[in-house]
Amino acid sequence: MDAKVASHTIHSVGVDLGGTKVAAALFTRAGELIGEIFQAPTLADQPREATLASIDRVIAAAMASNPSGGIIAGIGVGSTGPLDPDSGTILEAETLPALFHFPLAKTLEDRFGAAVRITNDANAFTLAEATHGAGRGHSIVMGITLGTGCGCGVVLRGAILEGASANTGEVYRAPLDGRTFDEVLSGAGLELRYRQRAKTSASGAEIDRRAREGEAAALAAFDDFGADVAAGLGILAAVVDPGVIVLGGSVSSSYPNFRAALERELPRHVAPGVARGLRVVPAHLGARAGVLGAAALVFAGESIR
Repeated sequence: MDAKVASHTIHSVGVDLGGTKVAAALFTRAGELIGEIFQAPTLADQPREATLASIDRVIAAAMASNPSGGIIAGIGVGSTGPLDPDSGTILEAETLPALFHFPLAKTLEDRFGAAVRITNDANAFTLAEATHGAGRGHSIVMGITLGTGCGCGVVLRGAILEGASANTGEVYRAPLDGRTFDEVLSGAGLELRYRQRAKTSASGAEIDRRAREGEAAALAAFDDFGADVAAGLGILAAVVDPGVIVLGGSVSSSYPNFRAALERELPRHVAPGVARGLRVVPAHLGARAGVLGAAALVFAGESIR
């Protein structure tokens, strides 16, 4: 690279690929957003070329926002999984049926002439928060997404811990309180706790509203949910011993409602030394974490296996 080119002119494109929408944006190496975040429907239920056209459209828009003279070092993709990061292939991702066993990284490299790295969306979220958000300054960062299911990623000294088969953090099938992490630490888990308390159903957003208004059943449901989160995090923290756990996902917006229960119960599930040093914090980056984490993947160290 020409020594005259300053580091702040080196950019990367981050792509957040989900079953409903795909987003892309251009970032500096320091994590500064250039232009805007471009979004399009994924069209996952349509033929493959329709899905690829949506992905191409947002990437092209992000690349077009590149300032004159800026160097695009590569494209990072954070995708719903499962996937094979070595070959850049989407495997049997249920929300991306048109892309089953599709070599996405190679396809994008051919179309855009840039190097492509790919990881799962939980890893991208964790990398964003580790490098530019709530986990910044910690050498071991665990990211947990509480949403449709439970996602988990681990970043060690700026590199994603992928594991021998690239499945570190895939806890969704792991047992927790007689069910699975996905069933317990998710919007569905919160809604179940509310049905048990209120003997009626409500959405996560409605339970949050009722809790903020002081409804006893909603407050009790969040207390139960916070205890569930503490039990799940206790298992993960006991194995990894992170300096910080960052909570993201749609349910994390209700963190004030279950924080007290989580903090009360977590020490029961970990060694005293872990309990004294571990911090659990809400994510700082909001909706841009997915694209920023994908963009940061371009500059991150090689994933740890």
